[in-house]
Amino acid sequence: MSVIKKQSHRLSKPFLLMAFSLLLITACDQPVSQRHHISLKPFVECRVIQHKFGETCVPLKPQRIIALAPETSLDTLIALGIKPIGFTSYNFKGEEVHYGVSFDQVKGAKNVGDVSQPSLEKILMLKPDLILSSDRHQYKLLSAIAPTVPVSYPNFKMSANQAFFKETLRYVAKIVGEETKAEEVLNQYNKRIQELKKRLGNQLEQIEISVIFYSDGWIGEPMKNVDSISTILTDVGVHQKFLSPGKYLNIETINEFDTDILFIIDVERKTSSFYFQHPIFSSLKVFKNNRVYFVTPEKWYTLGISGANKVLDDLFKYLPVSY
Repeated sequence: MSVIKKQSHRLSKPFLLMAFSLLLITACDQPVSQRHHISLKPFVECRVIQHKFGETCVPLKPQRIIALAPETSLDTLIALGIKPIGFTSYNFKGEEVHYGVSFDQVKGAKNVGDVSQPSLEKILMLKPDLILSSDRHQYKLLSAIAPTVPVSYPNFKMSANQAFFKETLRYVAKIVGEETKAEEVLNQYNKRIQELKKRLGNQLEQIEISVIFYSDGWIGEPMKNVDSISTILTDVGVHQKFLSPGKYLNIETINEFDTDILFIIDVERKTSSFYFQHPIFSSLKVFKNNRVYFVTPEKWYTLGISGANKVLDDLFKYLPVSY
């Protein structure tokens, strides 16, 4: 009996791959605007979502969603109370990493590969009814498997009155029909902002904060009006120090970040002693005043509302200090 099962398995996988190959060939040969999804299932009512590659008819109540961008679509789905059946992750020195989302929050879902190159075979095997991709993924190939909607990454020309993670939340909520839930999530975020502002009181006018990334000798800063960090700090009402126009952030200009509080996003996961013993960092007054806080990129490198709330967790932890 077991022999028959093994033989059946050997036959089924090549057949699946052959069918998948034919599906992809058909998808690639057809223009996006002319391709239709063929299904033997009864017609399911759907909503039309416009996006940069055209439009997609999305089931009104998708049940089997795959999220291919951890910091945008995955983050947002989790915030809306939706656990996808599949997701991608980043690989950092052999370690699986999600930005803004913890491992517990995706427990039970299937990892379908690296963000840059998800496994089309794994995606097909999961039988999704909706794929949330990004601008970087192969839309034609994915849309041949299931209705696919790209969730864009931030535009570096975004204006100061735009908040990327809030817009992403509303957009993904529109796709999955959870607009009311999205506003509830934003209202809760705003309540936390107001609570933190109340706790800080008059200190809001006194605190100047800077945030930098450090990775293997490389120093960077979050993009103003793009990364969620600057939006969060603006919402709180504290002043964030950015590098002066025309200057590049390096060891020679690090003194521009000698502010009241310095957050270091420790990409390399160094110990605090590394920074306190470093001749450049240790010379800053903020180090001498013990107002330096080391935070993880999993929390602070965020483009979604779930990550934004994790940044707020740290701000509640570190900001209520006396001067």
